[in-house]
Amino acid sequence: MSLSSPNRGYVLEKIDGNAGSMASWVRTFDEVAEELGHLRDRAQRVTELPGIGKAITTTRGDAQTLLGPTRSGITDAELLSRVLAGYADAYSTSAVPANRMIEEIENAHAAWKRAAGEAEQAGLKALWSSRSGPEDEAATANQDARDAMAAADTAKSSLDALWATWEGLYTAWDEAYDKALSSLVSGASVLLTNDEKALLDALLAAKDPAAVRKLWDENPALRDALAQQYPDIVGNLDGIPFDVRAAANLRRLTALHDRLSSLEEPLKNEVTALWNEVMLNKGQLVSFDPNGSEQTTAALWYGPFDAKNVSTLVPGMMSEVGGIGEFGTSARDLISGTGDAAIAWFGYDSPNFAEEPAMSRAQDGAPALRSFLLGLDAQPGTRTINVIAHSYGSTTAALAIGSSPDGLGVDRFITVGSAGLPDDDKVLANLQGEGGPRVYATTSENDFWAPIGKLTGWGHHTDPSSLDGVTNFDSDGGVDSSGKPLLSTPGHSAHGGANFPWEHESGGYLEKGSESFYNVKSIVTTGEPGTESGGEGSAEGFWDRFARGLSSSGAYGYGY
Repeated sequence: MSLSSPNRGYVLEKIDGNAGSMASWVRTFDEVAEELGHLRDRAQRVTELPGIGKAITTTRGDAQTLLGPTRSGITDAELLSRVLAGYADAYSTSAVPANRMIEEIENAHAAWKRAAGEAEQAGLKALWSSRSGPEDEAATANQDARDAMAAADTAKSSLDALWATWEGLYTAWDEAYDKALSSLVSGASVLLTNDEKALLDALLAAKDPAAVRKLWDENPALRDALAQQYPDIVGNLDGIPFDVRAAANLRRLTALHDRLSSLEEPLKNEVTALWNEVMLNKGQLVSFDPNGSEQTTAALWYGPFDAKNVSTLVPGMMSEVGGIGEFGTSARDLISGTGDAAIAWFGYDSPNFAEEPAMSRAQDGAPALRSFLLGLDAQPGTRTINVIAHSYGSTTAALAIGSSPDGLGVDRFITVGSAGLPDDDKVLANLQGEGGPRVYATTSENDFWAPIGKLTGWGHHTDPSSLDGVTNFDSDGGVDSSGKPLLSTPGHSAHGGANFPWEHESGGYLEKGSESFYNVKSIVTTGEPGTESGGEGSAEGFWDRFARGLSSSGAYGYGY
């Protein structure tokens, strides 16, 4: 199977071409243009011949007729020469060295896959050893897992460096190729006017989303051309108005959906999931990048763009765009009956089971979430901003929100089934500081994996329920304001499920009808949970029974 580059999705294959042949054709076109120039000059002189009579008049007329095609031929030959010369130079400086790197990248990719497989196995062994093995065996397994993860990270870093170099070369060649084709079709050397190109460069160089928004607002006459010609940039650049981003991304999604039958998995399933949310459930695709990272990334906005209360839902471990519909349902249920908005943000490469103990996925994803939240905060007007994060999503979100003393403008940070917040003093200080968000937390007493994630994680042991000023709320049953029973969250799942893939139970953290979701919606709308902690309807969970068993037996064991 051919490889594709991680950031741009380029297929790793040889770029065909021959610099020597191209140089020869450039000389030929130059010679044609020169000879046509001589012919033009002679024809021009003939049109200026003095005299009268049929022969002279006819000759002057023929020469005049010849001038038009001659000028056109010169222009064409000069264009071909200029375009091919530019492309030949790009081929020599970009395509040739890119071709030389193919074998090296293939070897580095194979080395990384081997190392990643070994790390996954070591991680699984360490996880289970920590639960059931002797202490010395668990310590050895943990160290082996760390060593294996470090080796995998080193192999990945080496591969990423090669990909970055190759993508730079391939991009330079690809841009030269596109420019050559466009120039041949249009007879022009640019796709944008100088002013439009200057705006695009300024947007890409802007220091933050607020600066992007300022530039966009100041140049209304130039924006349409950028949105039409660069929808992949406009649709994902934080700071651009969300309605503009949604329109650009819808065109790109439509183009993919029009050729759905030819797409390979998982992209086919991802496009279908996004299309259904947009067309059937009124989701607005405010971010969409099928090529930018290991996983397709996307964000769906539900509700009005000018809403005064906006929530961003961040998924956890093993979340993929193909499953974004469940979070779309949560977003719609969250804003039902209000004028609020909610966003299902699948903007990072979530970890798999073996990667969850490490911080690497959170460290990669936090900058993207940080930029997105700054883009939300940069929109005109004021609004309440909530972030609702499940499992490892809370690790990623905490790293983003806690990167700044002002919490990136986030007012409420709600964690459900947290896998642990980063053990970073600055991040934790910002989350608990005066300018940070108000923090809320719940973990179901039936959640088997959240405590394990905090216990076995490398760098994210902090329980959000222990933060200064945190508001803890229940997810173990209870009743709503009318006395109607609410479901207890049966495990770690955000939606239908529990702790293991074969378990299917209602009451997930973000599922309508659960006490957890009832409290989340109450917090979003009022700032406070909707049920009383330990109140009517609360049910004893797995960890409650476990603790009771320890207390009654005086030893480690399960109590029921």
